[in-house]
Amino acid sequence: MSRLDIRPYLVLRNSGAMRKKVQGLLPELPHGASISDIDPHFRDGGSLVHFTFEAGSGLEAARDKAQGVVDAVNTHVQAHSKQRWLGLATRALAVRGVPFCEDIVRMLPSKRVRVEFCGPALGVEQVYGEFRPYGRILDIEMPNDAARWAVVHYTRLRGATSARNCVHGDVVGTTKLLLAYVRENREHVAVQWIKDHSKFMIPLAAAALIAAIYAVFDPIREFCVENKITHRFDLSHVPLLGDVRRAAMRSLLRRDSAPQQDMSAWSGLTDQGSRLASILDEPPESFVVVSGPHGSGKTRVVEQATAGKKYCIVVDARKLAAEHSDLEQMTQLARQLGWWPVFNSIISITNAVDMMVKATTGSNAGISATPESQVRRILETLALALANIRQRRLQLQAREREHEGRSFSESVHTVPSADIPVIVLDNFMDKSIAFTPVILDWAASVVEAGLAHCVITTSSISGYHEVQRAQPQSPASLVSLADASPIEAISLLQHQLAPPNLLQQTTPDSSSVESAESYVQRLDTASSDSIANAAQVLGGRLEDLQLFVQKVRAGESVDAALEDIVQRSITEVRKYAFADDSEVGQCEHTWSPEQFWFLLTELAQHNDVEYDRVRSSALFAGKDDALLGLAEAQLITMVYNNDRPSRIRAGRPVYAAAFTRILEDPGFASSMTVKMNKKFIALETAKIREAENELSVLNVFRASVEAQSALTSSMAIVAASNGYKGRDKGCRLSPEAYIGQVAGTSGRCQGSELGHRPRESWMSWMRSFFYSSPQVPRTTDAGVQPSIIPGIPAELQGRVQFLLRIIHSSQQKIDRWDAETREQVKRLASL
Repeated sequence: MSRLDIRPYLVLRNSGAMRKKVQGLLPELPHGASISDIDPHFRDGGSLVHFTFEAGSGLEAARDKAQGVVDAVNTHVQAHSKQRWLGLATRALAVRGVPFCEDIVRMLPSKRVRVEFCGPALGVEQVYGEFRPYGRILDIEMPNDAARWAVVHYTRLRGATSARNCVHGDVVGTTKLLLAYVRENREHVAVQWIKDHSKFMIPLAAAALIAAIYAVFDPIREFCVENKITHRFDLSHVPLLGDVRRAAMRSLLRRDSAPQQDMSAWSGLTDQGSRLASILDEPPESFVVVSGPHGSGKTRVVEQATAGKKYCIVVDARKLAAEHSDLEQMTQLARQLGWWPVFNSIISITNAVDMMVKATTGSNAGISATPESQVRRILETLALALANIRQRRLQLQAREREHEGRSFSESVHTVPSADIPVIVLDNFMDKSIAFTPVILDWAASVVEAGLAHCVITTSSISGYHEVQRAQPQSPASLVSLADASPIEAISLLQHQLAPPNLLQQTTPDSSSVESAESYVQRLDTASSDSIANAAQVLGGRLEDLQLFVQKVRAGESVDAALEDIVQRSITEVRKYAFADDSEVGQCEHTWSPEQFWFLLTELAQHNDVEYDRVRSSALFAGKDDALLGLAEAQLITMVYNNDRPSRIRAGRPVYAAAFTRILEDPGFASSMTVKMNKKFIALETAKIREAENELSVLNVFRASVEAQSALTSSMAIVAASNGYKGRDKGCRLSPEAYIGQVAGTSGRCQGSELGHRPRESWMSWMRSFFYSSPQVPRTTDAGVQPSIIPGIPAELQGRVQFLLRIIHSSQQKIDRWDAETREQVKRLASL
């Protein structure tokens, strides 16, 4: 029995019927016995029948009469009761002890009964004889013959319950028996079989669970994704409700009734928008890449080109890149595509199951899931939804043709251009996304199948090359956007800042008339020169020009609006470029403040600088990680030529003015110059140490010291043989200076009034070698090349001289930067 067994509750509700049934089974009792009470036992089953009779004289006679009554009842019951289908017939047993009728929850009936001996211990034979009448015994557990307890294990639960109610409290000899059920930790046969065969049952159960999840939730996800594309239940796309909703939102947010900027003055955007719309009107064949710097109007061009499309879905890669983990990026992608429900725990569960299977069987089960596999499932669901949309559209088109009676001369697979879905990957490859190859491969397959157009907006030309590699057989269509020319920027500002015709369009409301008049008066005060100056500072970047127009329309003056934008740009540059955080603005901080300061000083003096010159400078050391990080942070822009970076410009045109303002800040400029010079000094010092270490490995210093005595003793002979006194030259040279001249250094003439110079050590001579003049001839009058540095073999002379010149050049740079650093420190102290 268990707590879930409902039989006791059924008996409890029908206790009266149970008593009547027991009363009907009882015969006429012998020995004048009469029934005094019938007590149904709800949990153990059966009923306790109490009867009375005249015992007569003696205990043995009373027992014999009681047993006679039990035998008579048992004979009658067996003769008149029906045989059960399990072979269990009704029987009557004599109660020898005192029944313990309890309803303790934990003392549920079981096949095992614990017998405690209150008195001398009983043997196995005695226990068997006492308990065998109630049922067949499976085992009797006794630690030893002198044990104070025993456990009787019956084959059926009926025997254990009968013994528990009949023997509890019985006295055998001088030993009283107390019985209690032994709680069994029973396990189902099926569960035990699964545990015994876990090697293949665990993978099978996991596969069944995953298959059930797919079978139940995949249709729901496909339905949700299709609704996201078609906007079937989106009330904002209902014509009347959508207009009312947008009007209410504009009223609540107090926005202008016409916030969209007119792009007619920008010929470049208009032309590229028309070109993109014409590409989308054709059947899909390849990717469409819209490239341009940040804020150049890529999103606006795509929105205008896809305005007439029924089915358009946008994936914002910037939001994906803002997530910190692959799992969060997968969840964000599912949210943007309408893929619901999302069970992130499934990945952890399948991975755990796979690990358990590998630990038990030694091989992978192949059911583990990763965020990348989930992304593939999401994209497959999207592709299936696109295929369903196309199929339904083709069926509808076929029915319309059949209804109108038109011929099927046209291809049945042709779908109107307005019904071809458009997938927009906005800001794609501007940030680092873990699933970029997966998305590109999937998009290429969708385009090749003709299910949808795929438009990718990116700020880097390298993104175009990545797309081209994903679909090499079909060249991608490139729609390139750039900043407007100065003339177009001025024309756009003049067009957008033209006084609105409020006096003619508004009703005679005093507040409206006064606002219009004040707006006209404010714009009249702004000369064309100030607007031209603003256009020159802001450049042709659409985002900055629109912000400038909004500020002027909000009531600011032209100069104040321009100054506010420049100051905001300065704040952005200082925040993103000179921050100490390893990650700023959701992009990896791969550059140092000294590197950016070096680039800032160059860009403040010139509009653009050579990419290779900056890359090969000492601070960048031929690596482009810092430059790529700056480009990703939109602090600089790389101009490509012949598919490679050619020149570097400011990330936005307004950043050029911000760089100049930052450079004009005396305190900040001096402190950054000191940091940059210290960085330069550290780099050159490392070069000197490296050269000195190599000279030590070549044993230059030790060999030179050993040759010092030989060099000193032979100076006079060498000088005399080559005209030491130099009478023809009109000057006198010391022996060390003459050897320096032979070695390619400049000998210093000493006047006769100075007398003979004392001899110098070889290290002093080497220091004079650092500051030598390269124009002095390196050969003697006889044309023989001497040993330039004493004690150094001829085959090492070239390498040693090269290292010495490196030390010399680095030391000169260090002296120059150290002097500049001292000047900047003095400048900081004087502020």
